[in-house]
Amino acid sequence: MQSIDVGVDFHPRLANRDKKQGDGKYNAIDFRNKYLQPLDAKEQWKIQEPYIGFDFKNVNKIGPSFANEAFAYFAKYASPELILKRIQLINTTEVQLRIIKAELNAGYNRE
Repeated sequence: MQSIDVGVDFHPRLANRDKKQGDGKYNAIDFRNKYLQPLDAKEQWKIQEPYIGFDFKNVNKIGPSFANEAFAYFAKYASPELILKRIQLINTTEVQLRIIKAELNAGYNRE
């Protein structure tokens, strides 16, 4: 399983849903396309093994809209439990994990 230091390899502030939100940089759609594009297919969610790990030790913020667009997007294919099995979250703070889980449980909501 590949592991990515998100704060170093992508950005420490994960807040923008898309190019229209905030300054538009380092947005969730770019994140999803960069790291998770292969999972954007129904057959990929029949696999139970971890696909990728995201290390959050250098992430200082994650916003709900980012979490929704980057992770809950896959709720159309899988349950929150399976999403968190295939996409491993490492070194998240309690708050970061709560934000991500809340968005996964709410499902994908494209605003």
